[in-house]
Amino acid sequence: MKNNILGMSVSFNGLEFKNIDVIDFNDNYSLYDYDIVLLDLNRITESYNKGADFNGNPTLTNRDSFKFVSDFKRVKKEIDEFLRMGKTVYVNLPRVPLINVYTGEKEFSGTGKNRRETHIVNQLNLLALLPIKIFTTTSVGGRIDYTTQNAYENLYNINKMSYLYHVYFESKETGEHIASIPQTDKRISESFSVGEGKLIIYPFNFDDVNCSSQTDYRKMINEFLHVIDELEEELRINISEFQLPEWTNKYYILNEQEKVNELDNIEKQLEELEIKKEEMIADLLNLQSYKLMFTSTGKELENIVYKVLHDLGFKNKPVEHNRADGIFEFQENDIVTEIKGIKGSSAEKHGAQLEKWVSEFYEKEDKKAKAILIVNGFREKDLTFRNEDTFPNQMLDYCTKREHCLISTLQLLGLLIETKKYPEKKEELILELISTIGIYNKFLDYTEFLI
Repeated sequence: MKNNILGMSVSFNGLEFKNIDVIDFNDNYSLYDYDIVLLDLNRITESYNKGADFNGNPTLTNRDSFKFVSDFKRVKKEIDEFLRMGKTVYVNLPRVPLINVYTGEKEFSGTGKNRRETHIVNQLNLLALLPIKIFTTTSVGGRIDYTTQNAYENLYNINKMSYLYHVYFESKETGEHIASIPQTDKRISESFSVGEGKLIIYPFNFDDVNCSSQTDYRKMINEFLHVIDELEEELRINISEFQLPEWTNKYYILNEQEKVNELDNIEKQLEELEIKKEEMIADLLNLQSYKLMFTSTGKELENIVYKVLHDLGFKNKPVEHNRADGIFEFQENDIVTEIKGIKGSSAEKHGAQLEKWVSEFYEKEDKKAKAILIVNGFREKDLTFRNEDTFPNQMLDYCTKREHCLISTLQLLGLLIETKKYPEKKEELILELISTIGIYNKFLDYTEFLI
């Protein structure tokens, strides 16, 4: 045998076999030592004590309920990891999938001698142990249609094996068909890929067999174990996953060379497209960065305003730390700016700050500079809802007396877009901006330049 096989809650009529280890569900043996696990969900509660049935389903005792739930969680986790490791689990679905377990909670009714204590139980679905959702219907039968198109057919060609089924199932997951009820779509056996492994629903039943002697029974079980061992090897071998020695590249089969050349051309095209894609992404991000003109504040807003002014032809001049937000030059005009990104409208204090920078520039350079207050007002609002003035009337008197130009970042963006469309108008528009006293009166309607 090439693979280590574990039977969990599997019965062989009390017999032992050297090619398979058998454990109960409550045994703390690790699944990770094995390659194949046979799991019989009909028997996983057999090693736990039960009380009276409730609502037609078996009920574990109070004490064993907690042990079973703990074991259930542990085995579920191990099965998930076992399958992700690329291993195989065969599952015999339960005839009765529901079991009652005590929760540890209690309810009390009545008082004094009439006081009664009621233990609360919950239903646990044994199918929840599996990593895929399966819904079963109890139905007993012996006639089946099984696949003859893949290696799984050997599971239904074992001498003297009983192929009686007790349930059929449904699942939203799509697996590889193995067996179904004739002339129906009722699934009895199917193989599901889970991670790198295989979860195989297979109704094995080693009690109802056609063997007349213990020797025949042993032969049947050993044949079954060899079938799943060999099937495991076939499942691991994928003809589409192979490696050839490098020297085989000197030889071509049929139109192989043509295919190789086509693939090379496609790869070159993909490389060119990838380069073009990266360039387009960079261009797109550059375009989208201009939206910071009406969304950002602080240093982020200052940086995008600098970029716009640079695009317009302004040359930036050195600025001392914690002084004006920007000093620029256009032709022979010096410009001092104050840039603000605020949640509401601008205020006179912003004009006062700008005037401070203008005065400092005059003291240092001994010449006047044009003062421009650039404000992103109501920056957190959608443009559609910016219905208030960015520059309210109460600040206009202060700013116009000092010959400030007041412009919103959105207007400045409109000015840039206009110059991109009509480069010949750039100088005229910028000189008009620099000469403005009070609110700049162009590009007040963003719908005229934003699509």
